[in-house]
Amino acid sequence: MSVESGALHLIQVGLGGWGRSWAAELLKHPELVRTEAYVDMAPAMLAALREDTAIAESLCFDSFSEALRATDADTVLVTTALPHHASVAIEALEAGKDVIVEKPLAPTLAEARRMIDAADAAGRQLVVSQNYRFYPAAQKAAELVRTKALGEVGSVSVSFRKYANTAEPEGWSHYVLPDPLLMDMSVHHFDLMRFVLGREPRSVAATAWNPGWSRFHDPASAVAQVVFGDDVVVDYRGSWASTGRPTLWSGEWVLECEGGTIEWAGRDDSGTAADELVIRHRDGDVENVVLPPRPHFDRVGTIAEFAAARREARMPQTHARDNINTLALTLGTIAASRAGTVVRLDAVDAASGDTTDKSDTKEAR
Repeated sequence: MSVESGALHLIQVGLGGWGRSWAAELLKHPELVRTEAYVDMAPAMLAALREDTAIAESLCFDSFSEALRATDADTVLVTTALPHHASVAIEALEAGKDVIVEKPLAPTLAEARRMIDAADAAGRQLVVSQNYRFYPAAQKAAELVRTKALGEVGSVSVSFRKYANTAEPEGWSHYVLPDPLLMDMSVHHFDLMRFVLGREPRSVAATAWNPGWSRFHDPASAVAQVVFGDDVVVDYRGSWASTGRPTLWSGEWVLECEGGTIEWAGRDDSGTAADELVIRHRDGDVENVVLPPRPHFDRVGTIAEFAAARREARMPQTHARDNINTLALTLGTIAASRAGTVVRLDAVDAASGDTTDKSDTKEAR
């Protein structure tokens, strides 16, 4: 398939394992994107990219500044380790490029605000890849809540269970990732809470811990209670070391509404077929909802939404000025788990403390 004239012209920065997965996925979608340069300071990462994808060596750079000078790209995709998100994004924005950055937006709210200020000053877009939004079940759940199909939402339960605890301690970088559950995985679920409910969190209480068998350095399990607005409470439980039945990546959701419950789950590793949504009406009727297919989902859904927003001259759905609220909830939950107190999210700056990564690793999912 040839590259369409409306496709994004992209520079991708950061080619660790997840970055190379991004690169391979985008090669399948020339109707949306053409990558003009790949950047990583580590020669081994560029070599691995060429081995994985047969990308031409001429497209590979060990200097972002050089890649900017050598191409006419209009967009930069930042898939570096989290500590480098802000510096790369700000350099790209100051060079007049739009930016798509992997989640989380930044390690701290202060860095996130610097990124947003740079986007505003440059008049460019800064978008976060919250890819879990772009699945059929999540989209349908948000629609049902928005239209009040079952009346008002009163409470929500979210459970995420995976057993990522099988490698030897030195065998997986996630074991030393700071806050591997809350910062690197639960950020997806926190963003889905905001998206599905269509409202903002007010406060959070949380506990995080390591089960006795956990190989993780920082807590791999957590429970949290998040209050949205004045009248919706979300109970959240997640674990990287759960021996229970695994959930899909978006977790298992139950939304209790005035007229019944909305129960949904989504995102497996192979497409959208596993997404499901069931409505259980208060009168006992059960409705298995047929979910419409999505031509673009997951990370490609992020790209497609960004491209559509550019064509339509509107704000992209996951723009950073909105997504900073997901980051605030994430950092607030970490702060609450460390302090053992309820954290008001309007005070998360003071409560969050040092959230700088202790390592240069990146999520693998």
